[in-house]
Amino acid sequence: MTMQDQINKAFADIDAQTMADTLAWAEGRNDALDAYIKSDEKYCSYHAAMNICGSKKWYDVFSGRSLKNIKIMVAKIVEDNIAKRNARIEKALTKKGITEIPEFANVFRGNGFEGSFKVGNYFVEINTIVAEGCIQSRHTRTLVKVREAA
Repeated sequence: MTMQDQINKAFADIDAQTMADTLAWAEGRNDALDAYIKSDEKYCSYHAAMNICGSKKWYDVFSGRSLKNIKIMVAKIVEDNIAKRNARIEKALTKKGITEIPEFANVFRGNGFEGSFKVGNYFVEINTIVAEGCIQSRHTRTLVKVREAA
């Protein structure tokens, strides 16, 4: 199994949950934006609409699109974020000369997930912090620490 396959396997549950949560969040934000646009207010503020969506980026995704197209775009954004995360992990490992990793699992720790393993003379820790909110979409930040084993 390649290093990328091991990373994909270790993050499969997290990635599936992130995809489902982000799609549900996007549907809710889209419904809120539609309700605001159809409201009795005589003047719809661009800034208020952008705040409902969470950011200009998300406003651009929701504005004037069908829910089907929004879900396609959101899925692509999540997939791109997952690919970038996996590439960062692989880059940090190959920078230290690590080309193969053992199978590992992520363990839930409060606000994120943690995975660790020993390979060769190195101890690797991968910490993934999950953040989300009412307006903010679910997203992750991943920190990779590669240090010499004691």
